[in-house]
Amino acid sequence: MIRLQDIRRAAGCLAALAALAASPSARADDWPARPVTILVNGGPGSLPDLFARPLAERLHRALGQPVVVENKPGAGGMLAMQQLKSAPADGHTLALVTNAHLVWNPYIFPALTYDPVRDLQPVSPLAIIPMALTVNDKMPARSLDQLLALAREKPGKLNYASSGNGSPPHVLFEMLREQAGVDIMHVPFKTGTGALNSVLAGDTEMYFAGTALVEPMVKDGRLRALAISEAVPDAAFGKAPTLAERNFHGFEGAVWLGIAARAGTPDAIVQRLNAEIGRAQQDGALKQMYASHGSLPYHLAAAAFAQRVSAERDASGPVLRKLGIKPD
Repeated sequence: MIRLQDIRRAAGCLAALAALAASPSARADDWPARPVTILVNGGPGSLPDLFARPLAERLHRALGQPVVVENKPGAGGMLAMQQLKSAPADGHTLALVTNAHLVWNPYIFPALTYDPVRDLQPVSPLAIIPMALTVNDKMPARSLDQLLALAREKPGKLNYASSGNGSPPHVLFEMLREQAGVDIMHVPFKTGTGALNSVLAGDTEMYFAGTALVEPMVKDGRLRALAISEAVPDAAFGKAPTLAERNFHGFEGAVWLGIAARAGTPDAIVQRLNAEIGRAQQDGALKQMYASHGSLPYHLAAAAFAQRVSAERDASGPVLRKLGIKPD
């Protein structure tokens, strides 16, 4: 005679087996089973969007499912990261991320709505964005050493523009200022264009920006490049030393773009995504697109990418805590 507890035990086992069969890991071989979404912290035409759309096209061809770019600008990337955090861990929702999202934000936003360690899974880097420290043509400094000497002579009198509190130009300049031991005033703007225009007009004096953004102004002499984060194959920056050559460290590859999934995404899916992204980066047209945006292609295995992210958190966390950078 079958007892009630035996029925309940059997029902529990069947429920567990059903849950296992429905789990993402059990469906890894069938992934993707429906369209894949890439969340982008930026509007159409923004730099992250310009990277996401060509990648989406190539992943669509490789995966046999539509890959849709969904723009979620605002709140320092928290809107996009919150949506990814809330998505199933099945590889059908991804996000284009930067080191701000995976490394810096916990030290900048006091009410962060996601935990990059607990909620996000690094999948693959895409590109490094070289940065240039530029000054307007009215500044007397002709080199980084001269600029820092001027800042020491006039503490608190010089200023620099950024695209907002907590943005890469802000964080990187503060890290440079801390290493150099100088007092230079921060003037935040809402956009990179606003910051750039202020320096060109002479309203602010310097800007730490992506080389692609400032390259035309460096070429025509309206801006002067005093240092770059890493060597770039562009004649406009040929005379600018790297920051490492001037004994400032931690800026090499300091701004990067990558792809992240929801934490808990099956490893088989993460590995396939990483491999398909690596193959897409070998496409000649994609390489040309990277070059047109002043970026350097960058690929690592998923585990190596996760290790880099973790190492950056360990290295930059104490510095960011000390700086006390707060969002707008």
